[in-house]
Amino acid sequence: MAKKLISVWLSLTIVLFSSISIYADEYVQGDFFNKKVVINGSEIVNYNLQYPFFLYKDTTYIPLSTDMGNICGFQAQMDWESRTLKLLKTEGTQKTISNNWAKNNGYDMKLEVISGVKVIAYQELSDKKEAATTEETKDSLGVIEAPEMLVEEVNLEGLPVLAVGKYLFIPVKVMDKSKVFNWDLYFDSYYGLCISTVKDKTAKSFWSESESRYNTGLVNYILNYNGSLSRSYAQELVFMFKRAANVYKVDEKLLLAIAHKESTFNAKAVSNSGAIGLMQIMPATGANFGLTTQQLLDPRSNINVGACMIGTGITNYNGDKTRVLSAYNQGSSRVSRGNYSTAYATRVMSAYSGVQNFLSVNGYN
Repeated sequence: MAKKLISVWLSLTIVLFSSISIYADEYVQGDFFNKKVVINGSEIVNYNLQYPFFLYKDTTYIPLSTDMGNICGFQAQMDWESRTLKLLKTEGTQKTISNNWAKNNGYDMKLEVISGVKVIAYQELSDKKEAATTEETKDSLGVIEAPEMLVEEVNLEGLPVLAVGKYLFIPVKVMDKSKVFNWDLYFDSYYGLCISTVKDKTAKSFWSESESRYNTGLVNYILNYNGSLSRSYAQELVFMFKRAANVYKVDEKLLLAIAHKESTFNAKAVSNSGAIGLMQIMPATGANFGLTTQQLLDPRSNINVGACMIGTGITNYNGDKTRVLSAYNQGSSRVSRGNYSTAYATRVMSAYSGVQNFLSVNGYN
């Protein structure tokens, strides 16, 4: 009976995530969260979320989606008349994303600010079992007793509730401080965000020290050759390189080596021949990928094109990196004819060895 009552409670007089454009106070940009998200030991690939984790004012926001509710253990309902967001604590029913395929491209998002929202967290305290009730019993009782609930107003610490279309987002850190949810959070800028919703299990126990150290090495390699970049931007680049490497089955160290030799990690670099960005992609090549010259200046797009070309070359040339890199630099037709220079490939492979040596000598492996 208690479960039925809670279901009724959630649905009474609630407008379920209807169109909210009339409730938006302003629009802001949310920065895609490039780093890892690990919940209770399982990685949640942010690209596989239709509405992903993102950053706003240096604060990570979590989507109040069905998938995330099933993973973390909550149900969310919004009453637009009172601007009250209700969060009911439930049992988690899945470990990771139900559909494990990319649903977004990793770009930043336009978000609606929904101000003046009160967030109320609920937890059922009654542990009574549902009893079979006959019509006669109902008549004799006259009323159905509701389960005992712990109710708490969640402190948003001055941050707004945000929305994309009909989907809402809240700062994940408020769940850490909530007495109802009491999540444990651990963040490492070289690794990502770890969340534990399990009692007596720390979020840090899901963190990988070795992966964090490896990523630190890649960041320091970039900064070693381009000290004008900020450390936070270099961290973002590393996660972009790693994502592209994973998608196109390429070693991220090879992608870093190419970017080192092509642009010294300068996303705005333009060569005398017109090649653009980190991986020095020609506008005609970018057009084949549906990208404009301006879009090639975006580091994520530029890295993805370069990684796709290298990944395709590795398949076409059976892993022969000299031919792969020569085709990347001079075109596949010259490689096919056999009248190509190997000088570019030699330079890149030297840089690739340099990345490996840098990691090894400095203890990042």
